[in-house]
Amino acid sequence: MNLQDVVDQLAMNLARSVVIDDLRYRPLVSSAQGDEIDELRASALLKRSTPEPVRAYLDELGVGDALRPVTVDLTRFGGKERLAVPVRDEGGPIAVLWLITGNLPPLRACDYAAIDSAVDLARAALNAGHRSEDCENRRAGVLRRLLDPDPATRTRALRDAGAAHLLPPRGGATLLAVRLDSGAQELERATFAKYGSSPRTTPLDLIDDQDGDLVFLTRGSPDDALPVLQERAEHLGLPILAIGSAQTTGAEDDLLPVAKDARTAVSIVAAVTSLGGYADIRKLGTWRLLSEITAGEAHLARYSPAAHALLVHSDPVHRETVETYLDAGGNVRAACERLHLHRTTLYYRLDNLPQVVREALDDGISRSALHLCLKLARFA
Repeated sequence: MNLQDVVDQLAMNLARSVVIDDLRYRPLVSSAQGDEIDELRASALLKRSTPEPVRAYLDELGVGDALRPVTVDLTRFGGKERLAVPVRDEGGPIAVLWLITGNLPPLRACDYAAIDSAVDLARAALNAGHRSEDCENRRAGVLRRLLDPDPATRTRALRDAGAAHLLPPRGGATLLAVRLDSGAQELERATFAKYGSSPRTTPLDLIDDQDGDLVFLTRGSPDDALPVLQERAEHLGLPILAIGSAQTTGAEDDLLPVAKDARTAVSIVAAVTSLGGYADIRKLGTWRLLSEITAGEAHLARYSPAAHALLVHSDPVHRETVETYLDAGGNVRAACERLHLHRTTLYYRLDNLPQVVREALDDGISRSALHLCLKLARFA
């Protein structure tokens, strides 16, 4: 993610414009400027510099060396009140992120969380190619390398994670893959990953953002982590589409297969709404089998002509009836309860199905193929 992406996404998130300056208060990058822009900012962006009197005032306030956000009143220079947010690395200050706050609604807790994440992303963008291991947070560095593209790096990182007690010694850790609403951008995902997180207050550590799936590590049960994730989603207004999990055994020398299992689980949960938004890969054996089978229309026709007939040439009511009947294991009473039908109506529907479907229902292996292919169609 480059610096321009950072300011653009933060501006969209906060509904106000964003500028990042270097330490001499020269604009490095800016978002589109909204109605809140004042003459001072317009001039600075046009000339790519801040007037000397303003720079002297900011230096007097210590903005460039600040350790935390500073509110700056610039009315004496014809500008509005601003929030100056320092961007720092282990070596000290490297930039300043600016937001106009004067005459605008106050920033909320979730806004500050987004700003915090933007600062992290800006730091990474500014330091790209210049960071060393000495300048990294050891914990974050170890976690990030757990899913490194290089197998040897992943193996070393797993040993380091064990030595740092980031993983239980005998297994039992869980990887959770969280998929937010499809409209969530990288900054919003970063904000979600970090919001309220602390080793003392949450059982979650972010390992990676893999193609939009946030992969978290928790030392305990997913039952402890799920409420934390739901609370974050509610506070930030970022709906969770699905969550999948996979467990470690303690015998692994590489966590990538476990992460892949968690991501397989989240993909299945996202596709199958009846799973209720969360499932562990251990509970998804049949769905996992189906997810690995090619499910095009031509394939379904070969696997089960009966399923193809229901899916392509039949009334949707027929499909619902057959699928529910098979889900109930052929139990008429259970199927009637799920479909809210009288027994006579169910028998009528079953008797009036296409012949190829009725024949499949009367044959054990064809019946199984029909059932599986109806489920397989959900992945098509």
